[in-house]
Amino acid sequence: MADFNTHILGATVIVSFGATCCTKLLGLGMSEGLMLTVTGLVGGVLPDIDLKQSQPSRLLFSLLGLIAAFTWLFANVPAFTALELWIGAGAVFLLVRFPLWWLFHTVTVHRGILHSLIAAVMAGVIVCTIAWQFFQTNELQSWLLGIFMTLGYLIHLTLDEIYSVDFSGVKIRRSFGSALKPMDFDQIPASCLVLFITGMAWFWTAPYVTAWEQWQLLYTDWRPAVLPEWLKI
Repeated sequence: MADFNTHILGATVIVSFGATCCTKLLGLGMSEGLMLTVTGLVGGVLPDIDLKQSQPSRLLFSLLGLIAAFTWLFANVPAFTALELWIGAGAVFLLVRFPLWWLFHTVTVHRGILHSLIAAVMAGVIVCTIAWQFFQTNELQSWLLGIFMTLGYLIHLTLDEIYSVDFSGVKIRRSFGSALKPMDFDQIPASCLVLFITGMAWFWTAPYVTAWEQWQLLYTDWRPAVLPEWLKI
């Protein structure tokens, strides 16, 4: 499979270009374009969260721990003293970063269900739901964030498949086909769980009809927005 740096480089090149195009075509602000890029980059390393000793796994659970800690802290400001809040936030972080991280890796295997097309869709749908329900983004922004998450995820899976082919010796490694699979048919319960989560999250996503209408309202001709004068036909 491709290494961490390759995944970062591949995701950076593609999602940053895609975010630049969306920014130009839709007249998005700088912060919106940056968020699309960051979301795509997260998607570009997210599948390796199931690799216990991987950088993405440690980084993601540390980030989740920080988010959970600060969420708990600010939700309980009126009820506790500053010292109690700090101790409680630290406990929440440690709980997510270590026990939850350990539990996650006891029930997942590398290149299992998280290396599949349905997992890529699930990641995008969940991001769209979170953006719409908790961060008050509009319909189009919510769906763009979800799409860029899925785009980054698919870039990761594609690179894993490409690196499963040894072009120097023109042979295919045993890992070929384990990333870009529709779902993990060797782990039916896990696959059903991913399908269930995707279906449930879908009901909480932003209205896609409204997002499409917003796209059509903002969209401009792609040629002057994307191509320089010397490349135009």
